[in-house]
Amino acid sequence: MLDFISSHILSVIFVFGTVVIIHELGHFAVAKLLKIRVEAFAVGFGPTLFGFRKGETEYKVCAIPLGGYVKMTGENPGEDLTGSIEEFLSRPKWQRFLVAVMGPVMNILLAVLLLAGVYYFKYEEPAILTQPVVAGIVQYESPAEKAGIQPGDSIVAVNGQRNPNWDQFLLEVMTSADRPMQLEILRLGKTIHQTITPQAQGREHRGYLGVFPATPPFSLLVVKRVSKGKPAEVAGILPGDKIIKVGNVDLIKAGKDLQEVLKRNPDTVVELTVLRNGQEQKVQVKPYKEGDRRLIGIELDSTQQMIVKTLSLGQAFKESIDKNIQIVSSIFDILQRLFKREVSLRMLEGPIGIARHSGLAAESGFSDLLMLMAFISLNLGIMNLLPIPVLDGGVIAIILLETVIRRDLTLPIRERITQVGFVMLILLAVVVTYNDIIRTLPASLGKYFP
Repeated sequence: MLDFISSHILSVIFVFGTVVIIHELGHFAVAKLLKIRVEAFAVGFGPTLFGFRKGETEYKVCAIPLGGYVKMTGENPGEDLTGSIEEFLSRPKWQRFLVAVMGPVMNILLAVLLLAGVYYFKYEEPAILTQPVVAGIVQYESPAEKAGIQPGDSIVAVNGQRNPNWDQFLLEVMTSADRPMQLEILRLGKTIHQTITPQAQGREHRGYLGVFPATPPFSLLVVKRVSKGKPAEVAGILPGDKIIKVGNVDLIKAGKDLQEVLKRNPDTVVELTVLRNGQEQKVQVKPYKEGDRRLIGIELDSTQQMIVKTLSLGQAFKESIDKNIQIVSSIFDILQRLFKREVSLRMLEGPIGIARHSGLAAESGFSDLLMLMAFISLNLGIMNLLPIPVLDGGVIAIILLETVIRRDLTLPIRERITQVGFVMLILLAVVVTYNDIIRTLPASLGKYFP
């Protein structure tokens, strides 16, 4: 248990610490290059835990792990500026722009480098995500089933986007909770236009449609492990068996998953048809209840078919750039929907969420941890470029505005902008912390936090 906890803590420190340090190094390096005086380089906020001073700069780690900062002489409008070359606000606008923008730029470069490194040593991705959207599983009483979607339907357009793959389609569904989606469906050569509204599901209020591919992990049919003493073992089910029918329900043709069909079968003893060494065999199983599920004591194989490639360094960088562009596009799409109130704020995560994902990624392997770090770094870089006061994007926006109007903003205006930005950040911190806490609560408490 202690090893488990310590590994999670170390993975969080590694991921969050690296991303923050790289960001601040961008500001720090350009400021030093331009001979702007840097008073402090800090990871975290609040009271200092430990640190040291070298030359004019204090390097320190602080108690509140919510980011970091580089404190430059003369960067705050309220300071008494002397016009010295060491002061940030005494420098030309193009120099201030470079200092402000290099933090986010370093995060974006880190994301590209990390993914390129992972892809160079081992490139793989689930094959299904790049394939066309063909319905394999349509879950009982889901919005998809109620709208008449059938197994075998090809979804050739979603909200005007032609020929989506599963990756694009699932993202569209996830971000469309309680919002009508326009689908174009191809069924047996006929085109059907269908309007369907995904349900908000879970504490994150993600969109749920109930239509999935007919391949793992969504269509789990092959038995991986049989629990001792459970009904499956008693019935003679073996690892490697493929469960193809529950009673008269053909799982593949009906487009239903095993758990759903077992849950809805009222029989005390259920007949399963399994495929073993190419031969069909029928077995009688008596499921047991666990919560609202009916189980038989098996673990199904969730192995996905993967696309594996060997890439040159140049190809790895190209794949990394393409993937980062795709992620950035998704980030802006979600941000746009957040501002339009089409996506729930419950989808936002903060430091606790980052810690949870870091621990899970560390368990999966070092490459998964690096991919998570790349994703977080890219998010941090993009978010810091948004024109929100106090963030780097706010500084950049002010510099661009002053360049356009050809005069500096007055001190009272700057102070008011800073105050607004600080309030916005506090509100955002409250929202993401609330979301993180809600996600950590037991499911039994979910009814108190709709």
